[in-house]
Amino acid sequence: MALRLIQIITPEGFDPVEEIINEEDVIEQWIDDSVSGRTTVHILADVELTEKILEDIDNKLGHRDDYRVILLPVSATIPRQEQEEEDDEDEKEKTKDEQESEDKRVKRISRDELYEEIKAVVDSSWVYFVLIALSCVVAANGLIRNSGAMVIGAMVIAPILGPNVGLSLATTLGDKALMIRSFKSIIYGFSIGMVLSILMGYMINFDPNVYEISSRTVVSFADIALGLAAGVAGCLSFTRGISAAVIGVMVAVALLPPMVATGLLIGSGMFDLAFGAGVLTVTYIICVNLAGVITFLLQGIKPKSFRERREGEELSRYAIIIWASLLIGLAVIIYTQFM
Repeated sequence: MALRLIQIITPEGFDPVEEIINEEDVIEQWIDDSVSGRTTVHILADVELTEKILEDIDNKLGHRDDYRVILLPVSATIPRQEQEEEDDEDEKEKTKDEQESEDKRVKRISRDELYEEIKAVVDSSWVYFVLIALSCVVAANGLIRNSGAMVIGAMVIAPILGPNVGLSLATTLGDKALMIRSFKSIIYGFSIGMVLSILMGYMINFDPNVYEISSRTVVSFADIALGLAAGVAGCLSFTRGISAAVIGVMVAVALLPPMVATGLLIGSGMFDLAFGAGVLTVTYIICVNLAGVITFLLQGIKPKSFRERREGEELSRYAIIIWASLLIGLAVIIYTQFM
């Protein structure tokens, strides 16, 4: 069971014992001595209850600006916190209070922690651009030489997961700032990749019939399933605390090679084959983002305030309609052009 340590630096003269701490939601709690009238409350809690605790803190202190909440991951505690195992009969005999306590668990990390983690990987720095460029160069060489190992190596270093998951989260929360930042990161990254791929396709002679290239010029309904699976896995890697680096390779499998193949074929003047690779790239982009929005919504991730929640729900609804409509249109193209 993953744990989190929540530190609350309370406003001056605030009584934390009576107004913040709820015994039912925490594993352990302690309070530091007051310094200059401010008190630090430490709460050790299950990661699945941190969102509930943070919402309670926000309800109590959100109208003030003289407090601070710090959320820290806990690698281990001694003595060990054992997770209780319950059989079917124990499950049936749960009291109403116990059932309500179980319902508080969101089965994921808190919304605030999720937001900060995803915001950190929505990058537009020079390092992001360099990694995109390097991954495209390696992928292009792998495609041209028909080397699956080189293509996999390119996927390992491609930082594609963050911006796409960031766009899905921004759409779900109605966060326009994160949405613009994610859009910029995606557009800049794909622009750099396409320009480099087109240049390499123009300067290098290659055989378009090699498997690594030809397999990415044809689109099928199985590719829609792959894109949706990659989108769900990408979002779950953040909400469940799974290694995003590992799942990022799966997302890169879907997005990077067809994008590079499209650029190579455009640069070499093979526009018919480039059309197929381009349709495959767009299909994966749509599937990843559609699956991401739906996954976040099904996990109960939503804005805090009523106004933000209403705007977020409206934006999510429009996004799902748009992505689904585009996917249906692409499915028609796939059926008529490639089946």
